[in-house]
Amino acid sequence: MAENRPPMPARGHTTALTFDPSQPRTLRRFFQDIETLFERSGVETDPARKSWVVRYLPIDVSDLCESLPEYANEDKTYEDFKKAVITLYPCAGEDRKFAVADVENLVAKRAAVPIANISELAAYYRDFFSMTSYLMKHNRLSESEQSRLFVRGIAPPLRDQVSQRLQLKLPDHYPDDPYKLEEIYDAAKFVLHGTQPTAAEAGRGAPGSEGREGIVKVEEIAPLLHFLAQSVGEGSANANASGNTNPFAGNRYHAGAPSVNRYGGGAYPPQDARLQNGYFCHYCGGPNCQLRTCPFIEEDMRAGRVFRNQEDRVVLPNGNFVPRHLPGYEGVTMHNRVYEWHRR
Repeated sequence: MAENRPPMPARGHTTALTFDPSQPRTLRRFFQDIETLFERSGVETDPARKSWVVRYLPIDVSDLCESLPEYANEDKTYEDFKKAVITLYPCAGEDRKFAVADVENLVAKRAAVPIANISELAAYYRDFFSMTSYLMKHNRLSESEQSRLFVRGIAPPLRDQVSQRLQLKLPDHYPDDPYKLEEIYDAAKFVLHGTQPTAAEAGRGAPGSEGREGIVKVEEIAPLLHFLAQSVGEGSANANASGNTNPFAGNRYHAGAPSVNRYGGGAYPPQDARLQNGYFCHYCGGPNCQLRTCPFIEEDMRAGRVFRNQEDRVVLPNGNFVPRHLPGYEGVTMHNRVYEWHRR
């Protein structure tokens, strides 16, 4: 009695194989999967195997593969045809899966956006390790180059904090010798211990990713904040013209407290007094917000962008105050300048 084997899936069926030409690295997996189906369904002859391969490929790729001499020539085996197809996609070959340029691009993209939490660090490490371990296996990258490249992708202030951690943990390490990749990664995990992405950051994904619906970018609201600050300044000027004095008159972007405390022992005026006199939150620019209870400060503190020092002042991770001015940048609020500081 003949063995009853399942047939090959029809093209377009939910179980049929597909290949995306924009992801050439998946071509090898495509061939691995189809060869599993060949074995399951009993497809043994070379012409039948070639036919099933081109049947599952997109129409343009299928036409290209059918024009290969290895496809029509009956003297050419299925393995010859398979090698010819893989040759059309250099990145699909086992010997050219990654290049040093791929690692450098990954490092540059990661360095452009400072790592804010341990999840971002882990994602960077996974991609970096996959590429560099392959290159080291093929003698295209050394262990010292691997370590130096990984550090380049860690932007300040985290890079300085990791360096301090390594110096404390390995005090006898010779300065000219690079640390091992595992040592750098462990030190970075130690520094970022307890940091987790917020809901907004989790939706943003990796640097350069698209599809960020529902996420409000600082760049998008900066013009609105600028208009708000300008309106507050104009309102203050009108109040002065009516005889009502304002300690911030003539300086719309003033970010400090008044020189004279007119509100008793409190560091900030009451909310109604702030609105009446044209005050607004120095951190986010909101007219109905206070520096002590600003939700944007809480969000940035959770993300590790800022923290409050012993004097309850909002400072950067290195302990310095948020700069009033950044070269080449006209951020209206402290919130803008914090993001720009981390971006650099």
